[in-house]
Amino acid sequence: MTQANSALSSANGVLRAHHLPFRLRAGHNSRWVSVYENLPGRRVRERAVRGCSSQDDLAIEELCFRLVSEARRQPGATLEQLLGSPGDEPDGMAPRLAPSWPEICDAVVAFQRRQGVNMNLVGPFKGQGYFRLLPADRAAREADVRRFALHTGDSLRAHLADPAEPLVPVATHRQGFRQKREVVSLLRRAGFGSIAPESLSEELKGMVNHKKVVLLAAGESRRRIPSTEAIEEWLDQVIEEDPLWGWLFAMVATYGLRPHEVWHIDGLPDENGLITIGVAARHIKVTKTGFRAAVPLPAEWVDRYRLGGSNGEQRLEELRRRHVPKFVNEDGEPFDPERDLVKRCDNNERLGALCCHKLRSSDAKAEFELKTKLYAWVETAPAQGKKKAQKRKERCVPYDLRHAYAIRARETTTWNYADVAAVMGHSPEVHRRTYLSEISGEQTKASVVRRLLSGGSEAAAG
Repeated sequence: MTQANSALSSANGVLRAHHLPFRLRAGHNSRWVSVYENLPGRRVRERAVRGCSSQDDLAIEELCFRLVSEARRQPGATLEQLLGSPGDEPDGMAPRLAPSWPEICDAVVAFQRRQGVNMNLVGPFKGQGYFRLLPADRAAREADVRRFALHTGDSLRAHLADPAEPLVPVATHRQGFRQKREVVSLLRRAGFGSIAPESLSEELKGMVNHKKVVLLAAGESRRRIPSTEAIEEWLDQVIEEDPLWGWLFAMVATYGLRPHEVWHIDGLPDENGLITIGVAARHIKVTKTGFRAAVPLPAEWVDRYRLGGSNGEQRLEELRRRHVPKFVNEDGEPFDPERDLVKRCDNNERLGALCCHKLRSSDAKAEFELKTKLYAWVETAPAQGKKKAQKRKERCVPYDLRHAYAIRARETTTWNYADVAAVMGHSPEVHRRTYLSEISGEQTKASVVRRLLSGGSEAAAG
């Protein structure tokens, strides 16, 4: 794919995400880009935009932004109304400055709202977010994005208020730096690659904690995977300490759920122990990957921790009452079942953060955390002068329970990993690359033996 085609594909992705009926194409026998407008009755209207070369990435991005911004100002307008008549401008493209931050902020929020996921990333573009505080009377620049990505939020605000205040570099090994990298990627996906280029993302990626990069390159585990026995012993104690949170973490561990998915359980355990998450409708996506059924492993935990029945109903109702999921429509307005068709959950990341704070978080108050901690052994790189890898005990986070489910399925069942990926809500490739990468040699051996013995028994029975 050429660079120009890549720019056109990216622009069409932005137009598609904004549900606009326009698409950009390289003109036939012309160096100018053509805009296609899809009309009712499968009709198409084409308009060549003189001055916008199909080889000019910045011009393509500018045309895309112009279509999006003008469509927001003039809902339902035709192509001529958005771009003007062909004879209005000598070159078809009216000269204008690059977009300012208020325009970009509005476009990014609308873009992410259409996606229906992770609205937490648009924080810097809303209200008193950093990009909203930048001067509105000048064009946005790549330097603004770079400064945001490399420095802490508090020092950025202080520097805006008083330029004499120093900027404090962000810690590249913390979760906050990962979110900053995702914000840069969001800007690019929303059509603003000129101020958030791929090269900037690659530069930021290379700044991730060096020790972590070395460990990952060596194939050594950095995730804390607790054993099934350790999880069971821990859950027994947590249920006694806090029945509600004990029930929630038992759900996460038993079904390998993402923490926020517990709020969106639609069907509690049936006679086979299966649960359903979300709603089986394309226009309703309240979780990361939509509707699915999940299988308990081990199945005896369903009864041991009373996950279903009246206790499950009571706990789920109490959880939703204490920490309310926020449902919105496609425009970000509060969801009204009498009015709206599209339904999204706007605070899944916040719900997941609550679960993290309950187990281990430097950002949460100590009194909010559970007193009973979950630990796992982590293998690290050998110390200098040592040949053997080092092991140390570290506290777990909720997602470690999900990874433990994936390894438990591999170690104790004959399910193929595509089926496990389906019940966990991700692709087989993600399952193989991310979840099974943590499996140990002993667990792999146990998996192979179980599969061979099971296959042999079935063959003998046949």
